Amino acid sequence: MQRELIISFDDLGLKNERWSEFEKLFQEFPDIKVTFFVITDKCSDDFLKNAKQKWNQLCFHSHEHSGEWLHWTKEETKEWLLKFKKYGFEPSFKSPAYKWKEPHIQACDELDYWICSGTCVPVKAKRYWHTNPNEGLVKYPNKEYDEFYDHIQRDEFFDRLEELKKFIRETNPTFKFISEKLITSPNRNYEQENLAYYWK
Repeated sequence: MQRELIISFDDLGLKNERWSEFEKLFQEFPDIKVTFFVITDKCSDDFLKNAKQKWNQLCFHSHEHSGEWLHWTKEETKEWLLKFKKYGFEPSFKSPAYKWKEPHIQACDELDYWICSGTCVPVKAKRYWHTNPNEGLVKYPNKEYDEFYDHIQRDEFFDRLEELKKFIRETNPTFKFISEKLITSPNRNYEQENLAYYWK
């Protein structure tokens, strides 16, 4: 049975000069699907206008990486999330370093946005996904999919990209966007859940 492969990268925008590597990736594997989490203040308007392609999905990863978003209210979070719909962003939010607070999750739930957190900080929402925080290829023998996750700005980016290409050539997987693998929890109850994992 053909296995699935979920590919995602954090911090698109910090090293946009590596965009050409992703275009090469698509040329070699035209069926590939890649989920990018975007730092928006590191992207020019022209870049954002052209970044959305059939082989990728763009997801909000805050407008900066220092922690200013930690203080957003629910309404401020909504404003930031909605600001990038015009660029074809997926209705989603991944907090840098998984530093979630309850207003972020409530905003996503009310907008019907999904969240991506890590298995190390397993935050739940009405629609969510938990990415393995280990960079590079992670194989799951007891699941129907494998996962590749990385940060674009890492020095090891090129080596891990070659690892990804080699794995694809050898296994010929079916590609999936994160949005195609979401977990749905429509009856989430804020008052009953333990929110201790949110950052103070």
